[in-house]
Amino acid sequence: MSIQHVCSSCFGDNDLRAWIRSFNGPRGCDACDGFDSPTLDLDETCDYIKSCLAKLWGLAVEQLPYESAEGGYQGRTWDTAEVLFDEVCLDLPRDNGELFDAMLVALDNDLWCDWDWLSLDVDEALGMSWERFCRTVKHERRFFFHQLGGRPDDRDAYSSVELLAAIAHRSEALGLIRALPSGTRLWRARRDMPPRKHVQPTDFGPPPREGALQSNRMNPPGIPMMYASSSATTAKLEVKATHAVRAGLWTTVRDARILDLRALRPIPGIFSDATRDDILSWRFLHQFTDAITSPVARDERVHIEYLPSQVATEFLRDFTFEGGLLDGIAYGSAVHPSGWNVSLFADQSALCSSADPASPSKWLRFERATRI
Repeated sequence: MSIQHVCSSCFGDNDLRAWIRSFNGPRGCDACDGFDSPTLDLDETCDYIKSCLAKLWGLAVEQLPYESAEGGYQGRTWDTAEVLFDEVCLDLPRDNGELFDAMLVALDNDLWCDWDWLSLDVDEALGMSWERFCRTVKHERRFFFHQLGGRPDDRDAYSSVELLAAIAHRSEALGLIRALPSGTRLWRARRDMPPRKHVQPTDFGPPPREGALQSNRMNPPGIPMMYASSSATTAKLEVKATHAVRAGLWTTVRDARILDLRALRPIPGIFSDATRDDILSWRFLHQFTDAITSPVARDERVHIEYLPSQVATEFLRDFTFEGGLLDGIAYGSAVHPSGWNVSLFADQSALCSSADPASPSKWLRFERATRI
């Protein structure tokens, strides 16, 4: 019997299953003989699958030059089975082979190629440009490197400033510029503080400019920032304390605008309603986030390894987003999976205590210190 209707449970991809379920078709699947899931016409399902494949691949007949003397199409090609089952890795958990064959007939077994055979996908182009940027700031140029990396004759090569602007624009477009609400509690731990010392708010804030001597993830020496954590436990783990430490609790007294890398959603699947540009943007932003938040051993190379994230942070700090400048960057904790950290663009002038009068410039209020 030919397969006319297929059910959502015949597919392993959650987005494709949800799309089929949304039609709420009658039970009774021709492919698996099941009556436990909604069905949809196989041809309609395959039309949707083909439209999704077209987000990331092109049709060779429409895209590639053809030279019979040179062996046919002048570019990489895949048949439908290779794209769908080797590249996309679509799973057919209930199939005995009949659905596979029926889908290839319904899909016409087209020949696919790169979406734009003359250019890299934007995530690949941005990724290669990021790697080139990292090499530049680590080993070639420390200052005045903004136009390095770009080439007028190569649309896949982003200059340093073009790369950083692309990160800013794509972060904003995907909703990663968010408010850290007023009243957010933040902790900062100190493991080098004498236990009987009478503490001041500044003991748990950013160092003074003359004391900002360390190279950290987001700031170079001499430029203070305030690193804080979502909980006292996270703060203690971040300073790698093996014994009790002092920790200070702060609250924000106004909304703070942050690049919220905690809000990175999983990379959308090809059968989701995400656009091609969204899928590729999420792919690159995951790569970028992994690069700037990965742990770095604090040894003699720490200054070099932190340079790319420091330069990127400085650019983002001064970038005029739609709602204004940023106050910091939030990211997940590598040492405490349930916690998170934030690098705030704040020096000691932003600190206040509960006794201080309200002021727009003083937006971090010290609450108390405790031992943890």
